[in-house]
Amino acid sequence: MKRYRLVYFLLLIFNSIHFPGQAQDSLLSNKKDTTLNAIGIKYDLSFFDKGVGKPWHLITTEYSRKIKKTSLIARVNYAHRYSTSSVQFEGDAYPVLSRKIYAYVNVGYSPGNMLFPAFRSGMSLYFSLPAKFETEAGARYLYFDKPIYIYTASIGKYYKQYWFNANTFLSPQNSNISASLFLKSRYYLNDTDYIMLLLGTGLSPDNRVDNTLFNTYLKSKKAELSLRRSIQKHYILFLNTGFSHQQIQKDEYINQYNMSIGLQLGF
Repeated sequence: MKRYRLVYFLLLIFNSIHFPGQAQDSLLSNKKDTTLNAIGIKYDLSFFDKGVGKPWHLITTEYSRKIKKTSLIARVNYAHRYSTSSVQFEGDAYPVLSRKIYAYVNVGYSPGNMLFPAFRSGMSLYFSLPAKFETEAGARYLYFDKPIYIYTASIGKYYKQYWFNANTFLSPQNSNISASLFLKSRYYLNDTDYIMLLLGTGLSPDNRVDNTLFNTYLKSKKAELSLRRSIQKHYILFLNTGFSHQQIQKDEYINQYNMSIGLQLGF
């Protein structure tokens, strides 16, 4: 308990001095949650050391409902960047197909095609393997002024109070393959709460802060630290702080600083 309080206190300090980060996980994606309904809101702030101007803002609201063996999520994303605002509407489904297989299905639409892809979709299959391993295979589709096809695979492992995961995204572009790799490690404080460290290179199509950057940045390296913490019986708090080093031209780089805070109510 003392160790947890120290880490939690340090996270609050990081956020108070504006050393922010973007949570990669959905507000409502934890499979161990037992509530039938949940609503959530999350705020992301991104700012840069040069070249971009004013900070970026992203607000996400979600409603989830568990129906039999399927979790359904409706989401609205609102972004304000470059003195421009855009809205994106999304729907997710997590159907359980068998005792050891479940799926992820996503579809999204943004009118105006400004800060989000005009259309997005995705699907993955997750498989539970022996020795507490799990694996994923799937694809993502983003449409800006042209389509972008992305293929993903991951492998994870539970060990005592830890979860380790390696996730890659591969996108064929102009006879080349753009590759991203993310390494995650969670330390579970109890059945659902955890501290997570993420290290990665490249961009993730599942990160709404990164979506616009698929048409802009060449290379990216990032690190993030996240906390998921239950409050009383029905509330869950999410905190994240992170840093990215982005290549925008052959010999030009910028630094991106992110923070996010989210709150979920289950009922």
